[in-house]
Amino acid sequence: MSKLRAAFATTRLATSAGTEEEPTLLDHPVETLPGIGPTTGAYLRKRGYESVGDLLWLLPRGYDDQRLPTPIHAIRDGDYVVVEGVVRRARSFPRGGHMGFEARLAAPEESPEPSGQDGYRELKLMWFRASPGLGRRFVEGETVRVAGTVHDYRGTATIAHPESLAADAAGTIEPRYPEIPGVRRKALRRAVRAAVDRAVAEVPDLIPPALRAEVGAGTVGEALAAIHIPDPATFDAQDQVEPTTPAHRRLALEELVLWEVALRRRRATERGGVARAFEIEPAVSSASRAFPFRLTEAQQGAVAEVSESLTKETPMRRLLQGDVGCGKTAVAMVACAQVAAGGAQAVFLAPTELLADQHTETLRATAEELGLRLGLFTGALSKDQRRSMLDRMATGAIDLVVGTHALLSGEIRFADLGLVIVDEQHRFGVAQRLRLGTRGSTRRPHLLVMTATPIPRSLALVLYAGLELSTIKAKPPGRVPATTKMVSRTQRTTVFRQLERALGAGGRAFVVCPAISSSEELIGVDRTYEEMKARFGDDRVGQIHGRLSGDERRALMQAFREGRIQVLVGTTVLEVGVDIPAANIMVVEQAERFGLAQLHQLRGRVGRAGQRSACLLTFGEPLSAEAEARLQALCDSNDGFRLAERDLELRGPGHLFGYRQSGASGLQFANLAKDQGLLEEAGDLADRIIGADPDLSAPEHGAARSAVERWERNAAVREDAG
Repeated sequence: MSKLRAAFATTRLATSAGTEEEPTLLDHPVETLPGIGPTTGAYLRKRGYESVGDLLWLLPRGYDDQRLPTPIHAIRDGDYVVVEGVVRRARSFPRGGHMGFEARLAAPEESPEPSGQDGYRELKLMWFRASPGLGRRFVEGETVRVAGTVHDYRGTATIAHPESLAADAAGTIEPRYPEIPGVRRKALRRAVRAAVDRAVAEVPDLIPPALRAEVGAGTVGEALAAIHIPDPATFDAQDQVEPTTPAHRRLALEELVLWEVALRRRRATERGGVARAFEIEPAVSSASRAFPFRLTEAQQGAVAEVSESLTKETPMRRLLQGDVGCGKTAVAMVACAQVAAGGAQAVFLAPTELLADQHTETLRATAEELGLRLGLFTGALSKDQRRSMLDRMATGAIDLVVGTHALLSGEIRFADLGLVIVDEQHRFGVAQRLRLGTRGSTRRPHLLVMTATPIPRSLALVLYAGLELSTIKAKPPGRVPATTKMVSRTQRTTVFRQLERALGAGGRAFVVCPAISSSEELIGVDRTYEEMKARFGDDRVGQIHGRLSGDERRALMQAFREGRIQVLVGTTVLEVGVDIPAANIMVVEQAERFGLAQLHQLRGRVGRAGQRSACLLTFGEPLSAEAEARLQALCDSNDGFRLAERDLELRGPGHLFGYRQSGASGLQFANLAKDQGLLEEAGDLADRIIGADPDLSAPEHGAARSAVERWERNAAVREDAG
């Protein structure tokens, strides 16, 4: 469901007095439309189309151009065509307990004959379940006009269940809607057209009339009407490939304005309240010197920005982004030391138990050096361990807690929570961050969000609205970029030779698969694990994935770290944060199925001790042009920021994280990779709307208020669901 449709799912607007306006035509049941009876209505409701207004947001997937007929000799297999021809033969026939019907059309006598042997000489029309009246419509010798998609069946051009058109009618552009089981195509088209005629003028606009006039924007209703009923005189078939019409751009603007207004309201919510202020010195200088390495200039800059924010009573809301291995964790630990020096506690929230365990181990030595009492809280704790940790958090006997979603449970209390650090922010919702941030104190904790998925600044401002941005671009000296190569799945000898060479140098190998279980389409951990054992021996190979218990995963990682296991086969559970200094080779099976950002994260698991390392990207053939471009980009660059830009260009914002992100990837009309100017315009309009009326209480902002409130409720539901 699109954000706009969800926002306008109920079109009645709350008035400033808190009452609701009278229902509009948009609220009428879908069954009030022509051709939609109880049965068809039930099928539509099952898909979420309950009202006339809902049906207006069922937008076409494409259009069927019925303006000009195609000569029979010129039609091609797979094309949608309008054909005018003379009925040469027509007959009914029994088929499985009911009657079928077929007709064969030939070109009218005045049509030019095909040259040579090119082209079809007749068109076969087939109805597998004939409706009454077909015999009267398709009479031998009569000229008819039909439309449909051509399929070549044993050398004969065939259209199954074609649409019958009036032979003398002017051609139109017919919208092609998504198929809804139980709803006939013609009935759906007729119902949507009736919805447009009846109610499109009542669709509310988020942008008030004065601002619309100022920027020259029409209404949303006008845009919807233009999309459902395109003008044959101006229709361009290219619009089906890349929707760039003024109507589509108007809906994209409305969508982005909804985003920007909602995110500004969310920003106000997150920034509300008062936080504790923490002095910079002497804690920050002392903590910065406690590491066994010197902080880079980029790290020092990030430390300065974070520590300055922590001195204020306005709760810090900061995003710290940087490439794989740039040293974000060191910056976070300095912030923990600053907070602990003020007598408060910090939480380090990780997306998985595996990463929480990993962070606890890697942070332990630094925490001891900084004098921080460190603890781990995950769902894998025993009852006694859990009870002990709950008591230590509540009494202030612990300074830094590393944990997972388990920290979001209702029983968690802190003596004085001063800082929340969220690792890989895109795996947690805002509702979850806020829930954690209100535990055990009337003061709001400061928030530091970290991501190793570099994001173009324009997109970061949308994904992480309300967060100040700090960036670490430089990596610590001594890191040797991994050599990255594409290898066809048919060249297994090359893969094994590289693995043997890496293990012979005392290294460790990761082998990552897109699935746990193998199938016809996917290479799984199960078969790859057996393949690696057959090659390297049972005792040298392990497997790790989400179906293993926390204890099993911890034991495997420890064995891998100590060298008792040298080859670890797994899923993308290995994507983020896993730190095995000896690892020097990464093999990604079916790399074409991963996003650039994911692949870059996986590559970042090797060569972390400064040694030479390699990343092999295996792929199946044939490889699509888009997939080849993506893999080649990884081979050509080790710069995560450049790769993020490239991934945005190639696949859009929804793939920056390798899966659909709740939020950015839900945009239906706007393309953040291409609509930067529109995004800026939407931000300016949102600023003016919120600036003039922060609570959206004015009558002209009623639509915006109602839509944003529903957007916020829907977002909270999605985030709480995980």
